[in-house]
Amino acid sequence: AYGDAARLVLSDSAGAVRQAGSVADYLEVAPGYERAVEACLGDALQYVIVPSHDEAARGIALVRQHNAGRCGFVVAGEVAAPAPGEQAPVTGLVPLGSVVSVTGPFADAIRPLMAGAWLAPSYAEAVAAAAVTGSPVATPDGDVCHGPRVVLGGSGREESRGILGTKRDLKDLRERLAAERVSVSRLVETAADLEHRLTLGF
Repeated sequence: AYGDAARLVLSDSAGAVRQAGSVADYLEVAPGYERAVEACLGDALQYVIVPSHDEAARGIALVRQHNAGRCGFVVAGEVAAPAPGEQAPVTGLVPLGSVVSVTGPFADAIRPLMAGAWLAPSYAEAVAAAAVTGSPVATPDGDVCHGPRVVLGGSGREESRGILGTKRDLKDLRERLAAERVSVSRLVETAADLEHRLTLGF
């Protein structure tokens, strides 16, 4: 039941990523509660245990290189714990909500989903900031550090392109189509004008 990305890191990486199995390998569930635990943990069951953030970065690079999808990592090595209630450092980070406009009648219900999440300019800065804040911090490539120990990254396959990426592509295509229609309309008018001039002998 593992996804392609997790399977690649766990069994097909040929030692390129030092790993110690998945989260599921370390869980023993009381009989009858398997579905409940799976429902709560979801994809986190497939997250790969690695000794460091550098190793997680190697794993992310591997799945991105093979276009295998996204993979989560749990950093088991020594990491700094976030201070309780500490705010995200301002330097280099911007709130996720600052790059998203929530519209429509349900905006108040949707907006809290982005509260507490941050954007960092690079993977290293995301790792450092997440260790301080304990909040999710994302990179421009779409890798996300959830606190000091969990990293989720990789790349989506073309056939499973993200919803927001697809939405952006559709918007761009509509705008291009509208611009092309205007251009075609002008060309038709120009052609009609030239044909009229030729008819009159100009």
